[in-house]
Amino acid sequence: MKKQNFNRELVKNKIKELGLNYKDLAMELTENGTPISESAIKIWFRTTNPSTPELDKIKALSSVLSLQVSSIIDEVYVDDENDGVELLEMRAGFGTEGTLDPDFKVERCIKLPQEFLGKVNAKYAKIIQCYGDSMLPEFNDGDYILVEMLGGRDYIKRPSIYLVRLGDVVYIKRIEFLPNNDIRLISINPAYPPFLASETGYEWEILGAVYGKISVKLGSGFQFSQQGVKGK
Repeated sequence: MKKQNFNRELVKNKIKELGLNYKDLAMELTENGTPISESAIKIWFRTTNPSTPELDKIKALSSVLSLQVSSIIDEVYVDDENDGVELLEMRAGFGTEGTLDPDFKVERCIKLPQEFLGKVNAKYAKIIQCYGDSMLPEFNDGDYILVEMLGGRDYIKRPSIYLVRLGDVVYIKRIEFLPNNDIRLISINPAYPPFLASETGYEWEILGAVYGKISVKLGSGFQFSQQGVKGK
């Protein structure tokens, strides 16, 4: 996502250098065709919850203060961790069966360090909690899984770990793509034999690609392990 970065200190220093105060600046901007009050300008520089000037005000500041627009404000990319990654209410199963929520309702947002996301498209990043033991020892019962939801987008069909739907049941499994629109679902735990989607009689769908697991450990906070598509 993009965020506008207003260079408040530069503007404040330039105002001081020109011997102006906020009232003077308001008058200058108003006389140059951009009406504004002194109190509105003060909001740009307040310590708590300052506002960012609109583009027309930025252009007017550029003219009055003899500064480049690009030095006053620029658009920078910021991590989507500021908004948080959505944790789905829906749960998935490793060995147990997770139940599909077709609306993909969100329980809450979790703020994650940017390095957790890596190359995951933040627009499609979701977190889902999973239960069961069929993916041991790499995935544990209760782990939170970082998934890039596919949402009908094209993807490279390579053997890897995915969030997959069989009818109304959702699993985390290693998937092998087979001819005739079939897939083999494989558990890491050898106690669970692989099976074909066609054997279940249910329609299947790849919902997302797994990029890692997020474990919460007492005293250590979030711990991230890059299990899944990344690096395969």
